Order: sequence, then structure tokens, then C-alpha cells
Amino acid sequence: MTKTTSAPKLGPCSIATLASQDAACLVDDYCSHLHCRVLVSDVLSDSMAEQWGCTELTGATYWLLGNTNGRPWLRIVEDPAATPVTPLCRAGWMAMEVLVADVDGLAAALETSPFEVLRPVANLELSEKIRAVQVQGPTGELLYLTQVAGEVPPFQLPQASCAVDHLFIPVLASSNRVASLAQYESLAEHSGLTFDTRVTVINQLRGLPMEQQHPLATLQLADRTLIEIDQLEGLAGAPGQPHTLGGGIAMVTFYIDRIPEQLKTHRHPAAPYHGRRSCTLYGHDGERIELIEG
Repeated sequence: MTKTTSAPKLGPCSIATLASQDAACLVDDYCSHLHCRVLVSDVLSDSMAEQWGCTELTGATYWLLGNTNGRPWLRIVEDPAATPVTPLCRAGWMAMEVLVADVDGLAAALETSPFEVLRPVANLELSEKIRAVQVQGPTGELLYLTQVAGEVPPFQLPQASCAVDHLFIPVLASSNRVASLAQYESLAEHSGLTFDTRVTVINQLRGLPMEQQHPLATLQLADRTLIEIDQLEGLAGAPGQPHTLGGGIAMVTFYIDRIPEQLKTHRHPAAPYHGRRSCTLYGHDGERIELIEG
């Protein structure tokens, strides 16, 4: 049985990592259309590439992007072997749910951008205080751009402080929500929720009836962030190639109170680590999970 504490030991979720053959162009796309700014531009050290299981990427350029307040939430890596993915076809990180201030205005602006608006802006079935639009990015990544207008119990959700604020819910495509949830519950020492609900973007992209429901799980994390786990049928396995991060969302970074003792850790001086202990592990469906202590 998962131990539940008064506060989750995992979180906040902090940074999503994307890889691209033309990373500089991808950086420009996010800065030009999603209000990001470059906080750091550097090259991957030997130890960073080793931790990620991609030693051939040593020396590759990466950019750490943040919002206009300086909060980092996206890392883009130059990866010659990365190719765009088809959304919802493979297991692993599926979408980034990103907090925004005015989802209707942002969706209208994205109509003439490299980001494809997949569904009209709408209130979520869960609550009228959550309004969102689903967008596909240039590497096949999905973004759920979400405006939160108030408290939505039992969830603890943030509200935006700038036009495009930060990643607050990474969404995982899983072959088994129970097994996936158990791993994150163990890291967080906190219990999640399981339920079924309609996810219209999944139904649209998979050609399913629009009212079809899907098995989901959520886990509350620190700092009003969460993990969402969507159980989907017929997912291909995560690629697991040692020479590339791959297309789509390659990794999600979380802060944690203390890294489990059995995991090998590193210390990198660069942002976002700043010398703190960190490690990379793999989830039930092969997704890369990066932990930073502190």
C-alpha cells in the first residue's frame, strides 16, 4: 500500500525536454508564439549526457527556456537523430499541460503559427473553471494550454501570473495506469486518484466516438502541480535508443525531497541543477524521468 503523507515528496514538475534536428528553429517557435525566453544556452557535458543515457549527445547545444518571469519550464536539445512523432501512437510522455492567462486569445494567435490547433477552446468536463485548447507542436509534442479560473477541489491547481506561465501537468500515455501510478506514488509517498473520463483530443486523433471515456489516473505533486496518466490501447513501446532522445517529449524533470538511495546520482553545475544531486530513471512505459533533489 502506498504511504500518504501530509504533502507529496515529489514535485513540482519542472521542465519538459524536447529534441530536434533543428533545435534553434524550435526555440524560435516557442519564443515567438508561446511567450518563452531563453534563460540559458550551453552544451551538454559528459556527465549530463551520461545521466540521460545518451552519451553520443555530449557537446550538443541545448537551450533552457522560461516564462517572462524567468521561471524555466522547457529544455530544447539539438539531436541529429531526433525525428517528429505521431501523437498518441507510442507509450511515454504524451503532452505538456501548460498554464496560460488567456486561452481564447492565445488560441486565436496560434492559428497562423507552426503550432496546430487541434480542438476549439472549451471548458473541461471536469470543471467550468478549467478552460483549455489542445495544440500539436513541431516535433509531434502535444500541448494542453490551460486557463484555471479558480479552485477545483480535490485538485490543487495554480493560476497564471503571465501570458504563458509554466508546465504544471505532464501527461503520460500508459499501457497500464495502475502500474504507472504505483511508481509515481512510491516516489511521492502520496496516493493518487483513478477515474474514467472523456478526452476529446484522444477521441479525435484516434478516430473514436467523441463521447468515449478513457481510464485515467492523477497524482497531486508539490507546488500545485500534478501528473496525469492516460491508459491507451495499442501503444508502441518507447524507443529506448541510447544515441538519441527521440522526437516528441523526451523527458520530464521533477524536484524531489530526497532521491531514493538505490539510484545513481550526478552533480552538474549548470542550470537547472546548480550542483544539486540528480538522476534519470525510466517509468513503467519506458519514459525518461529526471529527478533533482532539493
